[in-house]
Amino acid sequence: MNSRILVLISSLLAVTLASCSHDAKLAQAESVSLKARTAVTATREVPRLISVRGTIHAEDDAVLSSRATGPVVRERAKAGDRVRKGDALLEIDERMNGGMLAQAKGALAQAQAAQSLAATNLRRFEALYEAQACSQLELDMARMQFETAEGAVKQAQGAVDAAGAVAHESTIRAPFDGIVVEKFVNVGDLVAPGRPLIRIQTENGRKLHFSVRAADGARVNAGAVIECTLDNSGERVNATIAEVSPAADPITHTIAVTAVLDDTDSLAAGHTAVAEIPCELTTATLVPSSAVFVTGGLTLATIVDENGLARTRAVTIGRMRGDEIEILSGLKSGEVVVMERTGLIAEGTRIERIN
Repeated sequence: MNSRILVLISSLLAVTLASCSHDAKLAQAESVSLKARTAVTATREVPRLISVRGTIHAEDDAVLSSRATGPVVRERAKAGDRVRKGDALLEIDERMNGGMLAQAKGALAQAQAAQSLAATNLRRFEALYEAQACSQLELDMARMQFETAEGAVKQAQGAVDAAGAVAHESTIRAPFDGIVVEKFVNVGDLVAPGRPLIRIQTENGRKLHFSVRAADGARVNAGAVIECTLDNSGERVNATIAEVSPAADPITHTIAVTAVLDDTDSLAAGHTAVAEIPCELTTATLVPSSAVFVTGGLTLATIVDENGLARTRAVTIGRMRGDEIEILSGLKSGEVVVMERTGLIAEGTRIERIN
């Protein structure tokens, strides 16, 4: 019996001491003050945003090939080299193409000789016909031979021009100022007409290509300024919509859009970015982004209650709006939040607002 009474008294003492300890901690927290910048949670009308991911492309991007045939004999540029318009990039053995050009020129010379003979023969028959020394049929035959020879000359000249153009393509040249991005052949590789040889793109000018749902197509207008977030760095840049496809893709039911990006010097083609297209207005609760922090996998914010004491709230966040962030739940309009915090503030700490 006595032992039971002793156990009961010990339990009561433990509870009393724990309660006193808790009250002491609260009193200590309330006695500590912290100076901090604060902001008031606000509810405002903001545009609803359509978020779509796109790929950054260079203003000009070309994969060069040639109509010439033969092995690569010399490389003049490699990936990463900056080149000027007209610079030689690759050289193809021109003996085969030079031989074709020589054959075409020989055929032209033969056709020109035949035309000269046919012209002389026509003049002879015209004189004979005037002297009534030949028939109309003989004159017509001479005229037909001349016109045939004339057509053969034009055909041979066309073959020379074509062979000359192909021979000229034995040296691959840059079509514009830019940078070599990729090379598809090496010295000794056999080049065939249409085979990709080298890829070059401009360094200035970047475009974002993306697609929107056909249902949202009416909300996308050429000339509109949108905001884009780069996936590789998180940097936000503006872009101006330049092209909107007039028709939707019948398979994907999307509309292709092209936007010209600002600040192109820091952007690399091939990377991705998220474009945010503003639509109709909607209501959102906003706080400065520095008022929200993550601890232990929880997204939190510290508010200042009516007594000036710190209280921690778990919040659900939405998208960024410039320097502010949407609060989907956890805060109400008009509540005061502590800014520029990266960790927890002890519950009940008195906050001295310095702004």
